[in-house]
Amino acid sequence: MLECAAERLDCIRYARASALLSPLKRYLLRLIPVLLHHHSDKLPGYNGPLTPNGIFDFHLNAEDFEACDTLDITVPPNAIKPNALIEGVYSMGSTASFGQNSQSDIDVWLIHNKSMSQSQCELLAQKASLLTQWFAQFDFEVNIYLVHPQQFVMGQDDQKDLYNSMGHEHSGSAQHWLLLEEFYRSHFKLAGKVIAWWPQAKKRAHLLSLGDARALPASEYFGASLWQLYKGVEKPHKALLKVLLLEAYASEYPHTRLVSDHIWKRTLEGDFSAGNDAYYLLYESIETYLLKLGDARRLEITRRCFYLKCGVRLSFSEQAKDWRYYKIHQLVENWGWAASLVETLDNCEYWHCGQLQWFNEQLNELMLGSYQTLLHFASAHRLSESLRISELGLLTRKLHTYFSEDEHQIMTLNQLWSRSITEDHLSIIYSEQDKNYYLYRCAPNPKQFLQHSAVYHSKSKAKLLVWASLNCISVQSTRWYEVKKSKRRAEFLTRAARRLDGLIDLASMKVSKMALCQPWHFKKLVFLLNFNSDPTEQWLGQEIMADYLNSNIFSMGKHKTNMLGSIDVISLNSWGEWHCNHFEGEKAILEALASVTPGMRRATHEVCIEVISCSSKLRSQTERSVKNLLDRAVRLTDQAQDSSTLVYPLKVGPIRYGIFFNNRGMHFENLSDAKSFYQQLSKRKLVEIPRPELGNEPFSKLPSVIQDYAAKGAVQYFLRQRVEGLDVFILDENNALNHYVQEGADVEGLVSQVSHHHAFNDSTLEKEQFNMPQFFKLERVKGQLIALPFGVSKEAYEVEF
Repeated sequence: MLECAAERLDCIRYARASALLSPLKRYLLRLIPVLLHHHSDKLPGYNGPLTPNGIFDFHLNAEDFEACDTLDITVPPNAIKPNALIEGVYSMGSTASFGQNSQSDIDVWLIHNKSMSQSQCELLAQKASLLTQWFAQFDFEVNIYLVHPQQFVMGQDDQKDLYNSMGHEHSGSAQHWLLLEEFYRSHFKLAGKVIAWWPQAKKRAHLLSLGDARALPASEYFGASLWQLYKGVEKPHKALLKVLLLEAYASEYPHTRLVSDHIWKRTLEGDFSAGNDAYYLLYESIETYLLKLGDARRLEITRRCFYLKCGVRLSFSEQAKDWRYYKIHQLVENWGWAASLVETLDNCEYWHCGQLQWFNEQLNELMLGSYQTLLHFASAHRLSESLRISELGLLTRKLHTYFSEDEHQIMTLNQLWSRSITEDHLSIIYSEQDKNYYLYRCAPNPKQFLQHSAVYHSKSKAKLLVWASLNCISVQSTRWYEVKKSKRRAEFLTRAARRLDGLIDLASMKVSKMALCQPWHFKKLVFLLNFNSDPTEQWLGQEIMADYLNSNIFSMGKHKTNMLGSIDVISLNSWGEWHCNHFEGEKAILEALASVTPGMRRATHEVCIEVISCSSKLRSQTERSVKNLLDRAVRLTDQAQDSSTLVYPLKVGPIRYGIFFNNRGMHFENLSDAKSFYQQLSKRKLVEIPRPELGNEPFSKLPSVIQDYAAKGAVQYFLRQRVEGLDVFILDENNALNHYVQEGADVEGLVSQVSHHHAFNDSTLEKEQFNMPQFFKLERVKGQLIALPFGVSKEAYEVEF
């Protein structure tokens, strides 16, 4: 009886999934098991004769043959393969549920026989990848993951030798039982054995059990919530529902009523209605929890996320009335939504940047709130033993780049469903009251300002340009305006924005795991000159004479005027973060140079540098002078040795400065009173002095490899195992140094202890931060001391994260 109920649910889910697909995609769905069962050089996905194939008890029916004929695929005559190495093929996730929409992909678990070797698994994974590519040509996204039948019941140590292709999409070690529970509540069989997912299921040859999802440990909630936040960077509306479900589960721990339990109970009662749906019951569990809390605000956002994820557009007359339609219609009526709200949600593909910005902020706030709740819950338990510390560090580092509260960082806007958020006109208004610049998506017409709200604001005017360019709100055709400024100023704004377009893009933010394990360095720098303050407006000289006399634009004419009033440094680093830092005043060029030199020094490849002058006059001269100075800084920093410092003279305004370069970066000093030293500089243009001349440096007694890795913004631990104990060097976010030797400790134990402290200490619980430490092992290789990121294999170095 239990098997019959499970098989009936499988059939109904298969029918529901097919009902939401186009005729072609229905055929393609049928071909997934067919192409995994059969293997020949005449079929898609063929990658050699040794690839395992054959699905337990699988044979083609009339619909399968029809699908083959439609796609012009020839398969051998029907025959069950006696030595089938695939136990079963299953769809899981949103397919066949309320969450399936036209943009949904198909996640497939291929559960193979436990006897398969790693080389066989790798061949099968290669074939799965080729099949994914073949399906993609039909705009049908199929992701196939290999699953060992015992990976959910084996200990962490026993799993080390297992081949696992679920790493990236299914969180690696961050969640384990929660992933199995999601599979149990949402799967349906495409071919193979029936999954025995009900309580106290008996072991039988024709059934397949992956373990008991009710053995869900409290320690897993923390890693799972981190993983869902990470997934939320791309799909926040979907991740929010899963994070809230985790919160609801945690509130009932240890007597948690799982969604899979609700589904099985209704299935046994003979309820195969739309109400017994994995995604709907997920929403219902969250609703019950939030109503119990009396949290109406979060419940409203949750309902909107659920509605948008389903993709049913109630206000569209052409909307197909499929099996979900009437249930969603009933829900919306129960929620008391106005027709205007339904229409706004249905037209989400045309949301402008202001609407997206608001919705993004709501989603992020709610996800972080749930994370804090789960963090408090998890702080009473140890980290899950299956959660590798290296992955904890990677997840938190990636989340820190997204949820950072750094005022200089430029956050990306998730476009969610919007096709385009480009604007024809953008206006900037400066508020004397709070000293902020505000961005409006309209031309500078007073009536229009009354109809619009500001879509973005910042203390930095340049940051508005960068944010609009990064998020494709401003493009080549966009016209910019600044209220209460001249038309000429509007032209400068527009010209600067057009030059930024193309220099700043979202694609450049993709990073590898190795990059997140290393100290950050710059990949791209854009210098915006005189954008806020422009001394050249009052300059009365002739530009041709400035070129002819090879004038120093930092100290021009008899009044020694510095022609750079302000500099905005726009930077992309190796962690995929865009920042905008503003420097203003007489020493802006020196302060900007000191700020960027260390990040350029650490770069493994040449840093892309662009200089854009917004000056009224001397535009080419200011650009050329700054670019030359930056190139010189890079050369001199490379030339500087550990034991010495290079000094370059530069006159800025009326003051003579010495710019000191060493292999850590640079700093500058006023040399007006150091006459003999400056005379020496004047004659030779470049002077090499002993390193101690730089003064009392905290790094002077450190191993040079640690000096090379020192980067502000991250806590860094450098660990060296010695006979007398563990040598521990710590650099905090501001590069302040602490050093001690810990007796009787090993690297793994200390890393685990420190990670747990940083994850759960009180300061972390009180504020939203993910700035986990970076750990490096100091090892001597061929006589040279090197730093290796802790817990990351060489094979994983360049894997995108």
